[in-house]
Amino acid sequence: MTGDRRSFARIRARLHRDERGFTMIEVIVAILIFGILITSVATTQSSSLNMIRNDRHRSVAANLAAEEMDTIRSTDFTDLTVGRVETTRDLDGIVYTVTRDSEWVLGDAQSGACDAPADAEPRYLRVDVAVRWPVMSGVAPVTSNTIVTPPVGTYDETTGHIGVKIVDRDAAPVGGVNVTLAGPLSGSQTTTADGCAFFAFLPAGAYTATVSAAGYVSDQGVATPVQPASVTVGATTSLLFQYDRAATLDLTLIGKDLGAPAPTGVAVTLANAHMLPTGFEAFPGSGSPRQITDLFPFADGYEAWAGTCADASSGAPPLAVQPGSATAATILMPEVQVTVMQDLGGGTFAPVPSLPVQAVHVADGSCAGGESYSLGVTDAAGQLAFALPWGTWDVQVSGFPNVVELDPSSAPADGDGSWPFDVRLFS
Repeated sequence: MTGDRRSFARIRARLHRDERGFTMIEVIVAILIFGILITSVATTQSSSLNMIRNDRHRSVAANLAAEEMDTIRSTDFTDLTVGRVETTRDLDGIVYTVTRDSEWVLGDAQSGACDAPADAEPRYLRVDVAVRWPVMSGVAPVTSNTIVTPPVGTYDETTGHIGVKIVDRDAAPVGGVNVTLAGPLSGSQTTTADGCAFFAFLPAGAYTATVSAAGYVSDQGVATPVQPASVTVGATTSLLFQYDRAATLDLTLIGKDLGAPAPTGVAVTLANAHMLPTGFEAFPGSGSPRQITDLFPFADGYEAWAGTCADASSGAPPLAVQPGSATAATILMPEVQVTVMQDLGGGTFAPVPSLPVQAVHVADGSCAGGESYSLGVTDAAGQLAFALPWGTWDVQVSGFPNVVELDPSSAPADGDGSWPFDVRLFS
């Protein structure tokens, strides 16, 4: 009997121990495992939905590509548009973009039409179609291609051709650029993916080709550059345009040590060896900061300095620019500190306020047109601090000239970093 009671007590104790529940660690582990399972399920469902969605988009795009091919084959050859054509189709709220690139293939089929030898003749049109949709998630566009040969006798053999190639700053082809040809026979095309607009079977004569695309400029900063071309029978005339998205410089002009202001109306000069004809150009303007737009994004950037004179270059490193982007930079200028004092006799001097100060850079070999600036008037202490472009200046206070040579290779005499200019007016 005693043994039965002890067994019953042990069973009851074990039951009480099992009713204590889970520990906190066990609960956290359970939640973590549940979270991992839910995340895995959600990821799998999302991937499945994306796959189904992309399969549907690809199916629709394939139908659109086939429809475009049917349109091409049913169109008279002379009515086919050479170059790039983009159209959009809205199907069930999804906008599909259909891009058709049609370009001539010349006798030398080893290269594009714009890169073929001058005596290579156009043989047929190669048409490439690509269909894209907004969120492709890394899926390649649906593509299709065909070739179309002109019927015998379609074109006059006593003609020539013009190939216009568009490249960016890195010599990569630029597609989607409009090229307009004017001459005995006019027309326009949009460059294909290889940057080519090829005008075939043109009457001999003089032509001009004009390039245009919103936000683009040529290597000389021209938004719509033009080149002449002459067509001769049986030959291809090749034109090359360097054309890229315009860059912008946001420039702050200021004294390099005291933060003195730059003269109102001081120009900014930008230099790059590719800029014709001199390798640099002065951009007028006023105030600071200053914005200079429509710049070709040369890979080696621009050297920039204040003023229009060549001796104002300090040899600072070039400012880097990027296609379609703005670059902020500071042009640091040397400073001059003017102090004007009136001799009162007995070795006593008093400051002279409200005297106008101007600076003149005479015309010379480094500054053909010369420069001059009105810098302001002296304050109550008879002083005026201002910034100037580098170079040799006549700083004049009330008719008293003083030559100040601001040389970037030398240090100013004043401890504050400015070039001192003291004027003593004697009675």
